[in-house]
This record gives sequence, structure tokens and C-alpha cells, in this order.
Amino acid sequence: MSVDNILNFPTTTIVDSVVPKTKFYRFMEVNPRMKSHFVNDVESIRWLYKLSPDTLNVTASDDMKEIEVFVATLKEADCPTDLFTFIDTHMPRHLVFILLHDNNCMLLINYKQWRDDTHTAFKITQMFASPWVPTSSLQLQIDGQSLPRIYDNFVAQISGIGEHKAGSMEEIVALRQQIAKQEAEHQKLEKRMRREPQVDVQMEMHKQVRQMRKQLAELKEQLKEMSV
Repeated sequence: MSVDNILNFPTTTIVDSVVPKTKFYRFMEVNPRMKSHFVNDVESIRWLYKLSPDTLNVTASDDMKEIEVFVATLKEADCPTDLFTFIDTHMPRHLVFILLHDNNCMLLINYKQWRDDTHTAFKITQMFASPWVPTSSLQLQIDGQSLPRIYDNFVAQISGIGEHKAGSMEEIVALRQQIAKQEAEHQKLEKRMRREPQVDVQMEMHKQVRQMRKQLAELKEQLKEMSV
């Protein structure tokens, strides 16, 4: 199946170069488990697009010089996604992955930031993946005049975050993580409360549950305000 321009990006951005898997072995500290994923789970990897001021009418930033899109053809659809987190951690560029299996594909992006001003190592904040769709239905729009804005909009499209205010993606991702953590704690506390045999302890837990619900509502309202 041809994936020469699967996302219908401008032809100036197309690289379409096969990257031998052995290159990852040579330039990354690949442990035996990760090497097994490369060998057993991935058929091939292609560098499909390069988004930069050289290929698009966009501006770069000190933190983001280009965005690269790779197509990974998988042997099985359930290939562990930590393989792509591993690649993303070690690549000195911001990446988007298209995972391809049979006639279906999905998008994967690891929202990441430089650990410090030396720009030598990334910190992965959160991984986002789209649902599997027929290859002919795959969509990702280039939206923005700068690479950071384009990247944030890629995250928004792949994650389902959707429309958001410029410059707010870092806060949105952090806030979504905080909400998810508090929702998990809220559920645990509710379960403990239902099992608690002592009425006075149960009443105290109920107060905590109500407080957590209030905090969650406030956090969700903050998240809503960051939407366009």
C-alpha cells in the first residue's frame, strides 16, 4: 500500500526515506527487550515528512527546530507503544508516528519538552494516540504559523483535546494529568468509604469525598476556560 503522502501534506515536506532499524541499535542504548520489539514487532520505519522553515512557510523556535513524521509498519497491531516512547526520548527532534498495520493506521505523539536549556535530553510528559482507522481515512492538519503552534495542534488533534488557546497546551496536558490523578484518588476514597463499618469514620470520609468533588469541578472549569 502506498503511503507516499498519506496525510496530504505539502510535497515540499516529503522525505520518504527508509530508516534501517539497525540505525536505532547503533545510535541508541537499546536494551535486549527494546531490541526484541524492533526485530519482532516492527516491519520497517520510514521518515516520511520533515516540517521546518526549509520545507514550509513557518517559523522555528529555540526549543523546536523541526517536526518529523515517521511511518512504522507493524507486524502485529498490538505492538507495545513504549517502543516509540523510547525512540522519541532519544531523538533530538519533535516527532509524530503513523503506525500502520494491514489497511489500518493510527497516530501517536509523545508530548515532550527539553529537560533543560542545554537541549540534550527530552522529558516525555504524556503519550497520546488516536483510534485505529482505515488508512484512507487518516487525517492530521497542519495548523499554525510556527512549529510550536503546529506541534501543539498535532497534540490537540491526536489526543482529542481539540481547539485550545495558543500557548496553553503545556498547562492543558498538566491539568489533564492532575484531573486524572484526582479522579483515581476520588474513586479509591469512595470505595473505602462504602466498605468502612464505623459510621463516624464514614462521615469523615464523606466530607473528604465532597471536598474532592469540589476540587475536581474547579479543575475541570479551569480546563474548560483554556478551550477556544
